[in-house]
Parts: sequence; structure tokens; C-alpha cells
Amino acid sequence: MARLRLFANLRESAGTDSVEIDAPTVSDLLTKASSRFGERFTSGMASAGVWVNGEQAEGSTPITATDEIALIPPVSGGTLASTGQSVLATPGILSLALIIALLAVAWADEKWFVFVAVGAIMAWVWDISETAVGESRFVVFPPLIGATAGATFAYAWGFEGFAGGIALGFIVAVSWPVFSKAHRDFRTTSATALVTVLATSAAAGLVLIRLIGSHAVVAFILVTTFAIVGAFLAGAYGDTIQSVDPNVGALLGALIGGLIAGFAISELDVAAGLLGGVAAAAGVIGGRALGSTLRTGSITHTENAPGALAMFDGAVLASPLFWMAVWFFG
Repeated sequence: MARLRLFANLRESAGTDSVEIDAPTVSDLLTKASSRFGERFTSGMASAGVWVNGEQAEGSTPITATDEIALIPPVSGGTLASTGQSVLATPGILSLALIIALLAVAWADEKWFVFVAVGAIMAWVWDISETAVGESRFVVFPPLIGATAGATFAYAWGFEGFAGGIALGFIVAVSWPVFSKAHRDFRTTSATALVTVLATSAAAGLVLIRLIGSHAVVAFILVTTFAIVGAFLAGAYGDTIQSVDPNVGALLGALIGGLIAGFAISELDVAAGLLGGVAAAAGVIGGRALGSTLRTGSITHTENAPGALAMFDGAVLASPLFWMAVWFFG
């Protein structure tokens, strides 16, 4: 029988995160799931997206006993399945909270910044693990270990610590199957290693930005926020503005943020601000692609990937790239 995986409010309504159902097509499977879990589940299911083995699917998509079907609610708007009440869910509100937390400790003791940076990346890793489907599923513990080691080593030894943290995180990720028989397959190990390297470099990159100075943290947050907002606006309204796609929106937003940072922050010149903006834009674009691949099994540029922290995907890859640009050219 095919396995149906449930997320967010659908998981709460059903009382389980997965169930095996025998059905020839996606539509038949969803009908049986609706009958099994009741009215509240059916209400939440109406606006959810369906993926079969990491590929977005339709009702007519055929399924077999070995397939994995993921039913994922939208990231914004919708209905609370548990109460039936309409709610307004602001896109990226939790991602914004993480960014504000990093900004709030930019002038605090560096140790506090390390603590918050590790917490932010751990939250992102956990969110990715909650939405990862198919071949993108990974073991959550190595990325958590890598993020902690990367940030700590970078704080203690700078660039050497950054490199050492990534090396340690990778070793933990590829060694994990030795201790866990349930995860001894290549796809899980490779996905775990990828997320571990991303989490480790992100946490270490944030710390190294803070070691440059509080002004560098402000510049990073400014250009990254502008890039994320630019990508979001282009995705929402790009069709009416000369067909601007989210990638172009991210680049334009980052360049505007870099110009503002270069002019407004006395410790940073305009050239460094622009270079940091380009690096941050590359990180946001690449982070969105990697994040959507991990969350859905396919790259999406025109739609938001599922997950409470999906908008933070870009910031994860942007942090080490921004640090390198400012460190080399700032």
C-alpha cells in the first residue's frame, strides 16, 4: 500500500503523521483519507498541495504500493482544521522573527550572538526536516551538531574554525549510518551531508559576520531582507511588472539594500556594499532552490515552498557568501 505523509494541521487533524492506503490514483487515495479522518481533515485538505515521490501531482496521477505521497498545507492563508476558524497567516512571519532576533543581538556580547545564531539555524534545520519529502529526507541530528560546532569553532578560531566545523559536520553526517542501521542508504546519507554542510556554514558564516563588527550584521540583514522581499514581490506581482521573476527580484532587492548599506553605514563603503549585495542575492537564489528541493523534491522559483521557515532558506546560504565578499573586499 502507498504511504501518505501528513504535515502541519493535517497531521493534527488525523492524529498521525503517516498512514498506508491502498489506492490506484491520488484522487482515490485522498477520498479514502477523507473518509477515514473526517470533516476537519477534509476541510484542511482542500487547500493542500500533493507531491508523489517529490514530484508535484494531480488527482489523476497513478500511484503504486511503493510510492510516498505527501500532503502539505499552504505556507500562507487558509483555515485552521482543528477549529474551522479563518486565520490570516502572514508569509514568513517566523523567518522575520529570526532575522529580528539576530539584529537584536548585533550589539550584544559576541557570545550571545553565537547562541542566537545557532538557535536560528537549528530552527531552520528542524523546519526542513518536518517538510522534507521522498529522497530529500535526512537525519536531523548531524546538522544540529554541525551548526553548533561551526558557530563555536568560528567564534574561537575564525576562518580556520569555519573550515574545521564544516569538516567535522561532514564527518558526523557520513559516519551516522555506522551507528544507525535505519539510515544506511545512500540517498538519506547524501541528503544528511548536504543539510549538515549548509547548516554548519550558515551558523559559522553568521558568527564570522559578527566578528567583523556589528555594522556587518546590520548590512547583512539589510541586503538579505531586501533580497528576500524582492523575490517575494516579484513572485507575487512579477507578471504585471514586465514579467520580473523572483530571481531578478532578489538581485534587484539585494543591490538596493547594498547601496543603502554602503551609504548609510560609515564602516562600509559603497563598493563593499554592492559586492555584499551580489553575494547575498546569489545566496538567496541558491538557498531558495536548495530549500525547495529539500522540501518538495523539485526546484521551485515561482512559488513559495512549504514550511514555516521557507523564506529563511535564502538567508542560510547567503550568510557565508556575504561574509566572504565583505571579508575579501570590504
